[in-house]
Parts: sequence; structure tokens; C-alpha cells
Amino acid sequence: MKPFLMTVLLVGLLTVASAGQNVKLKVRAALYDRDLNIKPVPHLTVKLVPAAAGARPVTIQTNLEGVQEIELPAGAYHVSTESPVELFDKSYKWELDVSFTRPENTLELSNDNAKATPLAGARDARVDELAYQYKRVKGGVVTVQTEHGAFDGFIIDSSGLVLTVQHPLEQASWLAVQLDDQRKLQATVIASDKQRDIAVLRINPVAAGPIAAVQLSTDPGALIEGERVFMVENPGKEKDRKLHIGVVSRADSNEIVTDAQFTYAGSPLFNSSGNAVGLTQFGTDKFHIQPIAVATEVLSEARQKLASSSPPSPRLLPTTPTELFPTDSLHAPGRGHWEKDVYSFKAGDFYIEFVTPIANYETDNERYDQAMKDYGKHSKGRTVPVEPEHKYDVVLVIAAIPKTKAPFWENMANASLSNGNAPTVMRYKTGFSKMRLLCGEKEADPIWPGRVAEGAKRNWSVVLDDESSSGRYLYPQDAISPQCGKVTLQIFSTKDPDHPIEKVLDEKQVSRIWQDFEPYRQAQSQRPVAAAQQ
Repeated sequence: MKPFLMTVLLVGLLTVASAGQNVKLKVRAALYDRDLNIKPVPHLTVKLVPAAAGARPVTIQTNLEGVQEIELPAGAYHVSTESPVELFDKSYKWELDVSFTRPENTLELSNDNAKATPLAGARDARVDELAYQYKRVKGGVVTVQTEHGAFDGFIIDSSGLVLTVQHPLEQASWLAVQLDDQRKLQATVIASDKQRDIAVLRINPVAAGPIAAVQLSTDPGALIEGERVFMVENPGKEKDRKLHIGVVSRADSNEIVTDAQFTYAGSPLFNSSGNAVGLTQFGTDKFHIQPIAVATEVLSEARQKLASSSPPSPRLLPTTPTELFPTDSLHAPGRGHWEKDVYSFKAGDFYIEFVTPIANYETDNERYDQAMKDYGKHSKGRTVPVEPEHKYDVVLVIAAIPKTKAPFWENMANASLSNGNAPTVMRYKTGFSKMRLLCGEKEADPIWPGRVAEGAKRNWSVVLDDESSSGRYLYPQDAISPQCGKVTLQIFSTKDPDHPIEKVLDEKQVSRIWQDFEPYRQAQSQRPVAAAQQ
């Protein structure tokens, strides 16, 4: 066994520091596998609680090399780690008492002084090495969001650089990067290469806490035919992250070919050492993987611009809660009659709809009841309608849908030429540009400012040949509340983008929307109480 992996080692000068004097401490966390290969433990949170009464605890986090250095008062400490580290068939946590009395001290956290627990209880499980690498790097794979949709990216620098694909950014006016379920930040494009479909984004992680950067491998020749690789995909929620494992069949300067599955543009491909070697792209109706090596120039440009350009705002943006709306509160007694008119109205050339979990529930039930009636009348050859699951995110959706019109003279001409048998021609009056929701005088940040294409529609009686756009903005559950005083909705159209259509919500609308989310707020307030009783 290597000497530095044996228990807790305190190395320093022979002199001893007096109580109250600061000393230097280097914490090094590393585990060894069955073949005694050393694996650093990055981003390990270590808590040091002083034995002295009234002294404040110290919390540190190791870097990518599994090391961190600090200064702290000399004395005895209780050392513990918050989260377990998994390697092969075991989970490791540390909890021990140590003393730091010399001017320079080193704390080694290894297999030898960890509390190890089999991952599968008493079963001798065998965890794949790539599964270990996946757990190590998955925090660096993020979701990139624009008003048109979402795709993947991955953090390549702790200063806030994110590598992703370029083509989905071309029409974007709103750009954000979601790190995990609670952290989302505004992003800007700092460098891009349209020909190679590569972009480097910048976020400002000052207020977000530690971020996990992925290590890059820019040498496609380092991949070996037959080498096992893995793909990490991040659909947007921590529980939905995906691991796909495969084998490399070919790798050159233009493309990496593997049987690993991938369905998201911007996802990284990792080699067996856990280094990102490829970027998933979509072109000519299929996915392919481009080596990281082709991004060398754009990465260099991005790093040069870091010092000369201003970072985006560090303010955390709202995210969708991980918990769904309480199902037992959707049909709670005493809620009263479903009033559709409270949730929808007309504003200029748009239909506006407010969608809460309660409104979703009532609408889904209406559609299901109508589908069952239709099925009862005409069941032959039809499948039985499926009852809604009633699983709803805790968000407020505001939809702005453009109205349509029937051109009089065009329809008259069509009718005369077809002896009145031509379908009615419809046209969109305008298109959706953007939306602003004001709580008092302050604009509410959307979770997602969705802009959706409205395409052509056709049946035997109506033809809608042109295209337009509508808005589907997701807001936090407390974006509209009685505490706002006045709630104003502004809709900007493509026909007149400088002059918004304004609608001030009445007291009944504000109150109803606020009350719809009350079961969720009550459930949240009861969680700390329940946790304290356990």
C-alpha cells in the first residue's frame, strides 16, 4: 500500500503552533481501485467542526485533482463529508477526529480511513467503470434553453464557458443555461463557428456556487477502435439524466462513429477515462459526433474574449419545481364551479389563456368526458379514450394565440368559381413577438419564454395556409399575487413590435390564480415540520 494512502497523515514542520494561531491545511481526497490505481475525488465537500466551544465550522470543497488548501485555527477538529463517493461496489464516507497543530498539515482521505458500505447491501455487486466515470462527470452536462426549445451543452471551464452546438442559437433572443434542478443562469454567445456548428457560451457562476467543468481530449487519434465510451444526456431534470454506453468503431479528425445511443444535440461523448472527446450534432436528417479537436480555434477565441468582454448577469433565474402539484388537491371539495372565463380573454389580435394545474385538470376532464360521449355514440372501430393521469408541473402558463380572419373578397372569388363548394380561407391577423408580465412595476422573470410556430391547418371546410407564431410563457407559481397591487400583461405582436397590447388583470383573476396554487404552498410549508419530526 502506498504510504500517503495510509490513514490520516499529518505532515509539517517540527514546530508546534499555539492555540488560536492559524495553520495551513492541505486536504487530499483519493481512492484506489482493485489494481491500486489512484482516482482523485473532485468536488468533495468536507466539513471541519472545531472542538473548541463557540468556534465556527469550516466547509471546503476539493478541486478537480481532489485537493484543497486553506488556513484555519490550530486545534482539534471533527471531520465529516456530506455526500458519499461511489467506486465499483462500495460507497465511501469519512468521519474522524483529527488535530492540526503544526504550521503546515496534510489530511489524507482515502479508502483506509473511510466508512465503506456495499452498494447492494450484502450482495457483492460489480459496478461498471464507465458508471463510475458517469457519476463523476454528469454534473458538467447542462441544458441550454432558448425561447424555441432546449438542447445539451457541457461546462468546459470553471469560469463559466459552455460548449454546445450553434445552429439552434441563430434565431434566439433569450438564452439560459440550467445547471441542475435549482440553478439556471442567463447566458451569452462568446464565440461560434457556423460552418462547424459549434458555439461557446458564457455564464456568470458567481452566485451559483461551485460548477463542475468537464476535461477535454482534443486528440481523436487517442481513441482506440473497440474502446468503450459513453454519452451523457440532460433533458432538463436531474432524475432524467441519461447514460448511454457503446463502443468506438471508427475515429478520425472528421467524425467519431460509435453504437452508443444519442438523441440530443450538444451532448458530449466521453472516452473510457471520462474525458469529453466528441460533440453530438444534427445535420442532413441524422445525428453524428464531431471530435472536440475541431473546436480548438473557437475555444481559443472564447478564452481570449473572457478578459475583454463583460459577463452576463449572475442572478439565478427561476426553475420549474421538481415536485408535481398535489394530486389530491386537484379535485378537493368546496372548490366551486369551474369558471372558464376567469382564465381566458381577448386582447387585441390575440386570445389569452392562463393555465394553472387546476385549469389543466378541469380542461383535461372536459376533454375526456366529451371523448367518452363520442365513443359511446360511435364505438365501432375506435379505441377507448385514456383517462388523464393528472400529473402537472407547478407552473403558471400564459398563452397568447393569434386570431385568424377570413379575407372577404378572396373567399367570394373562391365560392363563385366552385359553386359555393370551396372551403373557407383563413389568415392569421398577426404573430407573437414577446410578452411581459408586470407585478406592480416589476417585471416577472419567466421560467421559459416559449415562442411556438403556428403552422398551416386544413380540413374539408377551412384552409389556413399561412404561418405565424404564438407565445407559451412559463412563470413561477407566485408570479401573480394579490401583493402585486396591479398585475399588467403586455403582448407584443410582429405587426407592431414597439407598441404592446396591455391588459390589467381584475381582482377576481388575480385572486383565483393565486388561490389555485395554495395547496402547493401549504404542502411546501409542511415539509420542514415533517422533516423535523422524523
